[in-house]
Amino acid sequence: MPLSRIEKINENTTLGLWKISETKQELMDVLGNHLYDSSKPKNVAEHVGLHWFASRVLLQHLFDADAIHIHKNEYNKPTLQIDETPYFISISHSGKYAAVMVSKQCEVGIDIEKTDERIHRISHKFLNEDETIFAISAAQKILIWSAKETMYKIYGQKELDFREHLNVNYFDVKESGIFFGIVKKNNLQLDLEINYECIDDYVMTWSRLQKIN
Repeated sequence: MPLSRIEKINENTTLGLWKISETKQELMDVLGNHLYDSSKPKNVAEHVGLHWFASRVLLQHLFDADAIHIHKNEYNKPTLQIDETPYFISISHSGKYAAVMVSKQCEVGIDIEKTDERIHRISHKFLNEDETIFAISAAQKILIWSAKETMYKIYGQKELDFREHLNVNYFDVKESGIFFGIVKKNNLQLDLEINYECIDDYVMTWSRLQKIN
């Protein structure tokens, strides 16, 4: 199985990445019957895609557990229980990759995106004025988009304007690194450290909520 990696961020937080080479049927055959997902339709083989199966198989690899339960809250944000222990969870997928991040301790967000030059056409929809000054390359713009998706998942309550409420500070693109983002809406401010990697022709960002202002 093409499990790219499982990385322990700390004792409470784990990141998993799966490079998909299987068919949907092959993933279905691997998926155990101890995983319960309230979003799964009755005819799962017909109505659920390859990415859904890959992310759930990846979750199985993260935990040796008798009972894995995924639910959605009122904002359609996934929640997780492992043998009745609650976890925070974030799931992402794009192209040939699926990624999952889980934590006992804090809200997490993860996003993976395929680099595409067409990002230039839509960048005005998510870049604010400050970001437009330094974000010139497709890689920078894709990383900002991915970072804002990650921040959006951590906030978890929808109704965020990507230009008005989400801000990414200046950074240079390397193979991996850290930059900083802010979620600011009404009286809430979340200061987030955004970790990123460039993987093949994809980018992945992830973050943990460590401070609330």
